[in-house]
Amino acid sequence: MDEVSNRKTMGRWAGLVYLVIIVFSAGGYMATTGLLQGDLPIVLARLASRHASFVAAFAAMVIGFAAWVPLAFLLYRLTSFSGRLLGLLMLIFTLAGTAMNLDAMSYLLPLVGGSSSAMDPATLGPLVLSYNRITLLAQVFAGLWLFPYGLLVVRSRIAPRFLGWCVFVGGFSYLAVFATAFAPSLNQMMAYRVVSTAFALPAMAGELGMCVWLLLKGASNPVRASARIAQTA
Repeated sequence: MDEVSNRKTMGRWAGLVYLVIIVFSAGGYMATTGLLQGDLPIVLARLASRHASFVAAFAAMVIGFAAWVPLAFLLYRLTSFSGRLLGLLMLIFTLAGTAMNLDAMSYLLPLVGGSSSAMDPATLGPLVLSYNRITLLAQVFAGLWLFPYGLLVVRSRIAPRFLGWCVFVGGFSYLAVFATAFAPSLNQMMAYRVVSTAFALPAMAGELGMCVWLLLKGASNPVRASARIAQTA
């Protein structure tokens, strides 16, 4: 298999893993959030009656977050020739975010075994609070990894550069969410909502676009640094 075919195949694998992350992480997170919302006695009753749904959502999140590891290394192999330091930063931020999210989920493990039926609100409260707090703090890495990733897409041109810039700008949307961990009142400000929405739109377009592009097209032919220098000489 020649280099071009190999890169296209690797790109399609990256797109498939990206899709797994989007489906499992997003689906599991939304289901888990819905089950844990509300007053603690109501949450306990909900978990007792819908325990199988909670376990399925928890398992989906584990699969989705764990899939970030192979995705990070696949993207590193596809793009790091355009910037080794950027590639390393992308790897570090991605793995750190994965570790933080899995750590947050560890606080929900007592609920997976079905012990919620014997749990009181005073015990459940700190578990849910710790899970929510660490998940919110992990948003800093969800944003930071998009900056080197977006620049690498732009520089390597493995996908349309427009998608790379969308990814880069979208990183600010996650940092805006992270900021609410230290200033919860931001959520009540209209200016914050407008700005965070403005950044969230390119984030969704960039990440979904990269997933679809890689899945259908694979990685485009690389533009190496030497070639860019030759073009500008």
